[in-house]
Amino acid sequence: MKEDLINQYSQTLINIYPKKYLKNCLYDYIVVLKDQETPIEKNNILYTNYQDFFKHDYFTYPIPIYRKPRKLLTYQESMTILNNMNYGSLAITDDIPYCVSLNHFVVDQHIYFHCGQQGYKLKGLNQLACYHVVEDLGIHQEAFTNNHNSVVVYGILKEVKKNKKALLEAFLKRFTPDFTKDLTVQAIENTKILELEIIHITGKKHFH
Repeated sequence: MKEDLINQYSQTLINIYPKKYLKNCLYDYIVVLKDQETPIEKNNILYTNYQDFFKHDYFTYPIPIYRKPRKLLTYQESMTILNNMNYGSLAITDDIPYCVSLNHFVVDQHIYFHCGQQGYKLKGLNQLACYHVVEDLGIHQEAFTNNHNSVVVYGILKEVKKNKKALLEAFLKRFTPDFTKDLTVQAIENTKILELEIIHITGKKHFH
C-alpha cells in the first residue's frame, strides 16, 4: 500500500506515515501533500498538508517541524538526492551525542549502511537516529549564502541479518561497479548491514 501511495502522489507527496509510527491515530496511513488545502479522509487514509499534520500530536517521537514549508522538497526529490549522494552523517544519542560519516545506499526506498562488527555507532541500534546529506550547489556571493539541497531522515537504526549477500552486492554495484569478484562467506559474515527504517524525511531547497 505504501509503495502504491508513493507512486500515485509522486509529484506532490512530502511524507507518508503508517499507523505504526504514530500515536493518537485512527487512520491506516497519513499522507502529507504539498497541494492539499484541507484534510480529507478516504478509505481510512488521511490526506493533509504539512502545517496541519504538525498541529496534531501524531508523532511517537518529538521530531521537529521545519519552519519554512515552502522550501520543502517532495518525497521523491528527497529520495533522488539520497540516491545521488555518496555519503552523509549518521547521528545517534547514547551517553553523549555521536555523529559519524558513512556511505549509504538505497534499495526499494530503504536506506542501508555497511560497517564492521564493532564501533560506537552500534550503540544506536534499535533507537531513534538521524541521517543527514547535503548536495552542495555552490556559493552565491551576492546573497552571502551557500546554495544547497539537504535531506534529513529520522528512523530506527536496525541491524539486517537476512539477504546480506544481496544487499552487499547492491552496495558494491553502487560504489564499485567494476568489481567482479564473488563475495566470500567470510566477507559477508564479517560485515554488518544496518538499515535506517524511515519514520520521517525532510528535504529542503536553499537557493538564491
